[in-house]
Amino acid sequence: MTDIQAQITILDALQGVELEIIKAGQQIAALNDEASSLAQAAATHEAQVTAEKEILDGLNQAYRQLEEESRDNVARIEKSNEKLRAVKTNKEYQSTLKEIEETQKKNSGVEDRMLELLDKLESQEAVVKQKETELVRFVQDCDEKKIKIADHIARQERTVQELKEKQAQIRTSADSTVISILDDVKTKVRGKAVVPVEDAVCMGCHMNIPPQLYNELLRYDELRFCPHCNRIIYRKKKDSD
Repeated sequence: MTDIQAQITILDALQGVELEIIKAGQQIAALNDEASSLAQAAATHEAQVTAEKEILDGLNQAYRQLEEESRDNVARIEKSNEKLRAVKTNKEYQSTLKEIEETQKKNSGVEDRMLELLDKLESQEAVVKQKETELVRFVQDCDEKKIKIADHIARQERTVQELKEKQAQIRTSADSTVISILDDVKTKVRGKAVVPVEDAVCMGCHMNIPPQLYNELLRYDELRFCPHCNRIIYRKKKDSD
């Protein structure tokens, strides 16, 4: 005949190991989430640097366009000066002078915009340099943290493996019928499937059980269940019992 008290002791030990496995698994999941968050944060920093570089590229492109426009204006002015030396009438002379003046005025505006862009370029280059420096430091910090996380995960995985081996050993030491009952109860309840009863109160659902059932728990002649939550319940013998 199965020693119910001994079986309950085994079930309680098995449950303790399984809860440790769950806890270790949760820690591994949390560590993986932390590593993912670090990777995401690094990607965000990289995206910020890329965005600042794109702004810098845009400013450089705008500056090059103004440089080209200024060169064209200078070439026009030189061409107009050559034309000025060759004109034969006062009307042509005045027209060419006006053309030179308008081109010089236009080029002056271009040069003003170039000076403004140079200030912006200098400021944006400083921003990019600062962001790149911050990114390098941040990535290094993330890499160091990820190494520690990976080591912690590896240790937790070894712990889980050891606990699973212990779990298997305990399960084989229990009565197969009792194990089947435990597995069935676990599919129906959340949390612990085996709980003690204290002062006629189930520690799983915290509901009072009938007095007769409370007294029957001391017999340890069969597994008994809470009438409210269906967990396996037991009552430890006391000196006064």
